[in-house]
Amino acid sequence: MDVIVCVKHVPDAETRLRAASNGKWIDPDGVKFTVNNTYDEAAAEEALRLKEKCGAKSVRVVTVGPPRAEEALRYVLSMGADEATHIETPADALLDPLTVARLLAGVIKTLPHDIVMVGKQAADDEAGVVGSALGALLGLPSYAFVTELAPDAATKTLKMHRYVEGGEEHFQGPFPAVISLLKGAADPRTPTLPNILKARKKPLTKVSLADAQTRAQALPGAPASGAVRSFALPPPKTGAKMIEYQTPDEAAEKLVKLLREEAKVL
Repeated sequence: MDVIVCVKHVPDAETRLRAASNGKWIDPDGVKFTVNNTYDEAAAEEALRLKEKCGAKSVRVVTVGPPRAEEALRYVLSMGADEATHIETPADALLDPLTVARLLAGVIKTLPHDIVMVGKQAADDEAGVVGSALGALLGLPSYAFVTELAPDAATKTLKMHRYVEGGEEHFQGPFPAVISLLKGAADPRTPTLPNILKARKKPLTKVSLADAQTRAQALPGAPASGAVRSFALPPPKTGAKMIEYQTPDEAAEKLVKLLREEAKVL
């Protein structure tokens, strides 16, 4: 069984962002980037658990992104993945999620794959469409919001678990398949120093954007694409009011009055 996990290199949640001068995306200067740790890291962990507990032959990590995105691949390699593929784009390229899905599908189509895993959504655009688009482009069933899965190689089926409104759902389906992962039951492992050093020597294949586009042309369906019209940070919050007081009792009295008469929440 060959497992592929797709990851994305995104701005760290705590880094300060500013819009680029072209008004299309963020200015990357001074921004700390990391693997999409909300969901992609969970997908990587689940892929590695398949290797350890279910005998998966290999785990390959794939990404689409500029040269800096290699950091995300090396991180997952240090978690325990066997090899990596980097579809390298120019640093200033703006690719919508459907275009990314086509590039991924074009390359994955040429690689051994029984299970393709992605995080439910990326932390930067939160589009949440790459998993289902990959399934359609690869001609595979896709299952979303999965938290746990167990393959049965003899019957080529997957037993899966996910949370639904008001309860839990246990279901199964055939594979090869594409799985969109929520955060699973197990926390993603932290790479150890020996594994970080080993990751530097693990095979990492680079695929040019032109090569990936050529492979994507063989996929069914019309090319999907989109364009960013504009990007802007939300306006700074305003309207804060300072309460002047002499004693805590006076502060509480004035606060209650403001909440009742101006905010009208009491």
